[in-house]
Amino acid sequence: MSLRSHAYPVDLIRSCEQVLLDAQSAPDQLMRQAAHAVAVAAATMVAVPAPTILRVQATGQRILLLVGAGGNGGDALYAGAELAANHTVEAVLLGREGRVHERALTAFQTAGGTVLDGLPEDLRPYRLVVDGILGIGGAGGLGPELGSWLERVREHHYIPVLAVDVPSGVEADTGALPEHHVTADVTVTFGALRHAHAVSPACGEVIIAEIGLGERTLSRDLLRHVIDNDGSYLMVIRAVPAVRYDWPPPLQTLSAYSNNEPLEPGAADDKYSGGVVGLCAGSVTYPGAAVLTVLGAVRATSAMVRYVGSQKLEVVRAVPEVVVSDTVADTGRVQAWVVGPGRGTDDAAHDELAELLERPEPLLIDADALTLLSRHPELREKLRKRTGSVLLTPHEGEFRRLAESLEDTGIPDPTLDRLGAVRALSDALNCGVLLKGRYTVLSFPGTRLGMWAIDAGSSWAATPGSGDVLAGVIGAWLARAATWAQHQEVEGFPIALLSACDGLQVHAMAAWLSAQTPDGPAPTSASRIAEAIPQATARLKHPDFVGR
Repeated sequence: MSLRSHAYPVDLIRSCEQVLLDAQSAPDQLMRQAAHAVAVAAATMVAVPAPTILRVQATGQRILLLVGAGGNGGDALYAGAELAANHTVEAVLLGREGRVHERALTAFQTAGGTVLDGLPEDLRPYRLVVDGILGIGGAGGLGPELGSWLERVREHHYIPVLAVDVPSGVEADTGALPEHHVTADVTVTFGALRHAHAVSPACGEVIIAEIGLGERTLSRDLLRHVIDNDGSYLMVIRAVPAVRYDWPPPLQTLSAYSNNEPLEPGAADDKYSGGVVGLCAGSVTYPGAAVLTVLGAVRATSAMVRYVGSQKLEVVRAVPEVVVSDTVADTGRVQAWVVGPGRGTDDAAHDELAELLERPEPLLIDADALTLLSRHPELREKLRKRTGSVLLTPHEGEFRRLAESLEDTGIPDPTLDRLGAVRALSDALNCGVLLKGRYTVLSFPGTRLGMWAIDAGSSWAATPGSGDVLAGVIGAWLARAATWAQHQEVEGFPIALLSACDGLQVHAMAAWLSAQTPDGPAPTSASRIAEAIPQATARLKHPDFVGR
């Protein structure tokens, strides 16, 4: 079962949980629901054949619970009680001064679970570790002794780790990581996502189980609170589904997003109908950037692509469908622009960006054009005053340079608060910001859309030129959406910028597909990613068609 999920801050989750806790008809009613989901997840993980390296080292199939003093520890112990019917389950109590959820501990021991005196030295008997230490209430990370033991679990014994709610030590509202924390293979959470699930690789694959009382559920209460208070939420999606585990109910996985627009042009459409994108990319120094950006755009939609720049012969040789010109002024009508990949930062590039910032069409600013923005205050001022849609697409280094160029904005570092950093830069520059990475974050200022986070589902896009392809793909989707938006009245929604979600997912899926071979996954390249875009688009738009 799959879903697109909203993510919420801890304070709101606690508030809505408390209302449900106060309405329980029996002690630990909600905790037992959560524990059942943990037990189902644990049993599913144990049932899957272990990786070869683990099969060599393992001597048993035991499940080990790491139990804290709070609700997460109770979840783990109640789950252990359920698992004990078919598995050997052991627990280590890690609460300060021996504190533990007593009712859950009694249930665990009554069911046949065993409490150990300390962390086991011999890890070979264990098939799974369940992290129930801290959850969303933990702060400051774990102690060095526990941190070293967890490092042995992952790096020397390769034992899968299932985290309850949030991996212990991970800051639930930001995803920030202390020195010692749990890195999970899977995290099971309840009702809805916490912000950390959207941005932290320490969470691994995130699955969700609903909890509630009858028709009143945590997810509904959270969403109702946001709607009633005219607030915004974080939408979290995953572009490439995880494939290792087949999760049964009540567990749900994150899915991709699609706007459900038809891919095929209509009977009366022509080469202009799907939105023409203009690409200002590449230079004598970086001719490949021009070709890769164009390839991404041409493969993304059926509409015309226009290229502007010195590499027009190389571009037409590689992609003959493209129409070329020498300057922005000489280019025919377009519905969106892309500027920056491999473009350089000289005076000509500066003047080109300044010209584009004065035009009304949606504009994607990437790579070298971002460097120009960070160096020239007058360009940033043009950006702030621009009325047309703008999307910046920095990686972390470019993001930091932009943030450092602004004064007194209080933009946090993206490694400490990825969501807060993107929101702050978006507000400071009055434009859309898309911070690239395995966990991409988008923010749109002045709208009720809130923010979006996209887990690519793989890291195969970490290869040279992949960002150029992405710029072309998103640019084509921007042009397509801008054409469609001309005929729609959707106040408060930046339709063109929202299309970046489509482009991101297509690119992530294409990166994954390009790495697949008949003999298993293998390194890929940007040009292979570009060629996989049509298949990736089809797979995201028609997921039920796969395998027919």
